[in-house]
Amino acid sequence: MTNLLEQAINSNDGDAAARLIQNALGIQSDDVVNYVFPKTWPNEREQRARIIGEWLQTEARFLA
Repeated sequence: MTNLLEQAINSNDGDAAARLIQNALGIQSDDVVNYVFPKTWPNEREQRARIIGEWLQTEARFLA
């Protein structure tokens, strides 16, 4: 079984990827994810990984 981050990166649905990580980390607010995630989820896995990484960094700064 793959880990949750890998599942999110492999997801073809940005909303599903965000929910997966939010549930795993207990993130309740959609404010940061709505700001960072694009309206159209990219097809390239590398781009998705960058978006998720940027979101997690922004979320950490927002919470700190």
